[in-house]
Amino acid sequence: MNWKLPNQLTVGRMVISIAFFALLGTYEQGTSAGRWLLNIAFVLYIIAGITDVLDGYFARKWEITSAFGRILDPVMDKILVVGGFIMLAGPNFAMQPGAADAQLPGWLTGGMASGVQAWMVVVILGREFLVSGVRGYSESQGMKFPATPAGKIKMFVQSFAICTALYQQANVATPMWAVWMKVICVWLAVIVTLASGVSYIAKAKGLLMGSDE
Repeated sequence: MNWKLPNQLTVGRMVISIAFFALLGTYEQGTSAGRWLLNIAFVLYIIAGITDVLDGYFARKWEITSAFGRILDPVMDKILVVGGFIMLAGPNFAMQPGAADAQLPGWLTGGMASGVQAWMVVVILGREFLVSGVRGYSESQGMKFPATPAGKIKMFVQSFAICTALYQQANVATPMWAVWMKVICVWLAVIVTLASGVSYIAKAKGLLMGSDE
C-alpha cells in the first residue's frame, strides 16, 4: 500500500478542493449558515495543504516517482490556489453596505469583502500560465526547470492570504485591525506572486541564453 499513498493523497486533495469550491459557491453573507460554510472551507483548505506536504514527504521518503504524481500534484496546487482567489473575487463576496471594510479606500478592496479584486486574479492566473509555458518550453529543450524557493514562498503566502480572508470574514469581520490584516495579506500575496514570476523569468532567460551559446 505504501507506494500508492502519495498518489492517494493527491487524489484526496482533488476531492477536498471540489468540496472547498462548492462551499464557497453556496456562501451567503450575513447568515449563520454562511459563517459555518466559511469555517468549514477554512478547515478543508488547511487539510488540503497538509496532504500536499505529506504526499511530497512520503514520495521522497520511499523514493516513489510516477508520471501521475509529477503531473497531477502541481496542477492540483494551482487549481486550489487560483480557484480559491477566483471564488473570493466572486459576487458572493461583494461588500455589503455598512461593512467595516467600507471604511478603507476603494482601491484597496475594490468593493470586495474578501479583499480579492478581479485584477488580482488575472495577475495570479497570468503568472501561472507564464511560468508553466516557460517551464514546458525549457524542458522540451532538454533543460530542467524545477521549482524554486521563490515559488514555494509564493504558494505559502497565497494560501495564508486565502485562509486569512476566510477566517476574518467568518469570525472577526468587524474589528478594523482584522480588516487591515486581511487586506495586507491579500496585497502581499499579489506582490509575492509578481516577484516570483520575475524570478522564474530571469532564471529561464539565463537557461535559454546559455543554450543558444
